[in-house]
Amino acid sequence: MEARITGNMTSDRTALVELIDRHRPGWSLEQAFYVDPSIYELERELWFPRQWSLVAHTSEVSEKGRYIIRQLFDEEIIVVRFGDAEEDIAAYFNVCTHRGSRLCTKDGRGRLLVCPYHAWSYRLTGELQTRRDVPENVDPELLGLHRVPTRCVGGLVICGLEQEIMPDVQPLVDALDGGLRDMGIDRARIAARKSYPTKANWKLVIENFFECYHCQPSHPEYFRLNAHEPWHSLASEPGGVDKVTYSIARRSILGGRKTLSEDGQPVSCLMGGRIAHDSLETGFCLGRLSFVYAVSDHITLFQMIPRSAAETDVIVTWLVDKDADAEIDTDPITWMWDVTTVQDKKLVEDNANGVASKAYRPGPYTAREENTSCLVQSYLGEMRSLIAGQRTDAPVSQSPTKRPGLQCGEAAESGLNR
Repeated sequence: MEARITGNMTSDRTALVELIDRHRPGWSLEQAFYVDPSIYELERELWFPRQWSLVAHTSEVSEKGRYIIRQLFDEEIIVVRFGDAEEDIAAYFNVCTHRGSRLCTKDGRGRLLVCPYHAWSYRLTGELQTRRDVPENVDPELLGLHRVPTRCVGGLVICGLEQEIMPDVQPLVDALDGGLRDMGIDRARIAARKSYPTKANWKLVIENFFECYHCQPSHPEYFRLNAHEPWHSLASEPGGVDKVTYSIARRSILGGRKTLSEDGQPVSCLMGGRIAHDSLETGFCLGRLSFVYAVSDHITLFQMIPRSAAETDVIVTWLVDKDADAEIDTDPITWMWDVTTVQDKKLVEDNANGVASKAYRPGPYTAREENTSCLVQSYLGEMRSLIAGQRTDAPVSQSPTKRPGLQCGEAAESGLNR
């Protein structure tokens, strides 16, 4: 088929609905979904602004006046602490309301946020501080920073782009906050962070992340630690256009290992008030693009950030307890997910190269790719709803191989299926 549907936006929407309607359930997407910039632009307009995404750990803005610069899809935002409490964290678009300059150029701390262009300043709560130079016929109260929807949940900062159209995040907070705190995430600090820029469409990255059919041949290190130990659901919501996706699940680490290090031995001090290693792994899904993996002595955070139709950033952050040794060796902590993510980067980029070929045709998902198939169906249903103005619920798998209590749209591989 012709992969490109580029043209004016009206015809693109009509063509996309036609592509969605001819999709064969249980098969991968047609080529255009993975390569066409016009579909990516529609996702930017319609789908991304409805997604809650992980942007930071609260320790990154640990004190009043501390601020950091982070990426939220293709927008740059400032995350700032304006008070002493965890809920005193806000985020703003990194845009000065004077003439649109980039407001902050690096992480920092201060009483005010000051634009480097004309020195207009803003309070940490977003209001314009500068008054003297504002024209008399302009109300300075209307020139505050553009706020980004922000919530803290269990020590994590999650944000979205457009408050008016985003699903209510409170069900996710209610379901996950206690579990995240039980893991000690709110008392953690960052031990390491790595970025894995991947030359592939974000859907290929997530599809790979949601299945473990490829784990045995492609991830020998991961498979040795995890094999196919089943996950047991503790809570889940498959989400949709008007509902935020979330889940919690737990499983044992294979072979009685204490943690996810190469030899299974502890790599840091215990977290979450534990008095012993429990040899368990707890997985959390926060929305569609953010995931958390917690063991007794460290936490791994995953952020998937779409950059373009053919580029996705995968950012992995490792947390340890705030009282862990300041000189801790991070190699044993990062080992398993680092080697696995490097392997996934290669796998997904090879997948993207093949999908771009004129020989590509959609292929059938196997029973072991059920979560990926469900993800694709959910995405298509949501995009069609957003384009056509019709609301549909996310599909729920009825496969007998489905894990107890888990529903379509949740994370698998690194999303609770590995």
